Amino acid sequence: MKRREFIVGATSSAGILLLDGAEAGTPCPPSLDGASSTSRCPAGDLESDWVARTSGRGVVWFHDFRNKAEVDQFRWTGGYRGGNDPLDKGRPNKCRWITADGVTGGACLELHRPAGSSDGPGWWRPFSPVDGVGNGKGTDDPAAGGTMPVQTYAPSDGSDTISQWHANAARPGFYGHDSYHSGTTFDGTEFYYQMRIKMDPRRTTAGNTQVGKLFYITFTPYSNCNQEIVTYSGAFSSPGVGEPNYHRMYDGKAYGPLEDSDSLGRPGQQVGSDLADYGSGAYCDIRSQPGNCWAYSGGWDTLLYHIVAGRDGSNETHVTVYAAHEGETSYTKIWDTIVDIVFDSGLPFGWNAIILSDYNNGQENSEFYHRYDQLIFSRNFIPCPQV
Repeated sequence: MKRREFIVGATSSAGILLLDGAEAGTPCPPSLDGASSTSRCPAGDLESDWVARTSGRGVVWFHDFRNKAEVDQFRWTGGYRGGNDPLDKGRPNKCRWITADGVTGGACLELHRPAGSSDGPGWWRPFSPVDGVGNGKGTDDPAAGGTMPVQTYAPSDGSDTISQWHANAARPGFYGHDSYHSGTTFDGTEFYYQMRIKMDPRRTTAGNTQVGKLFYITFTPYSNCNQEIVTYSGAFSSPGVGEPNYHRMYDGKAYGPLEDSDSLGRPGQQVGSDLADYGSGAYCDIRSQPGNCWAYSGGWDTLLYHIVAGRDGSNETHVTVYAAHEGETSYTKIWDTIVDIVFDSGLPFGWNAIILSDYNNGQENSEFYHRYDQLIFSRNFIPCPQV
């Protein structure tokens, strides 16, 4: 029997993470034990829901792109001088701020792939909390309730600010296994990352079936690293025209699907999903059992990632992903796996950035977009949107 998980807390190496007052305020989730999973606090509006989720004690930074500068400050274009492209000169109007869509703030970030175009710029955000000038919002990042130092971030046209962030002596914001922590290099061992994504339904139409990248958890020295955890766009190595765009991930330069690294060797994709029942042989297999797989809806879907770092080359890194379609107020767990991550040598063994991407392996394509809104990076669990 399939089981849907109504979750408000999350287990980790430290056990259950309880919600503080801000996180448990209006709107509020069901009880921790799930007994009242169908009950809800009075619904607020989109703005109050956003404020509630971004007011949690562990929130390091957030963006809902109500300011154009939130897009500009983290635009990065490969091959354009040092990479930083705040003036949008590298490949203009492809990583852009649009006001025709969005959840809150009246806007969102769009990565736009015109028909016949090649790979465009991405949006590369370090995990460190930065100042109000650097983040494009005019106010400093919350920095986990002021418990973390706020860094100065000042990218100029064509600079290498992002690729040199790892050399920031003050604090480059890495998250990795406890055994690697030293000095000011690391900010923690585990983290949560929530975002809302609108996937263009045209992504798997004729001319767009080549698999690509939607976003990836990575680091700042360079954009292609061994330890990157990539969420696909296109969702299958050879998707058929018009297929649903299923959630899938791979890790590292070997491009191995994440399910291949599952420490328990479970079959199918989306391993550890609550849509699966391995005992009865029901699990996500995109070809033979697609009904057990989670796919993007074309609306503003929510994803929450929880990464607990393991040691290099060991089956220890715990990756959990929760998802909710637009209008749903509880998460469904769609991945829960412990995998072997191999880190790049000569650099900190961890992650310190995320890249939003429409990378498509250099392939020309028919027109499509990826749209992003309500990004939250936190040291604590982030509740599911309630509206």
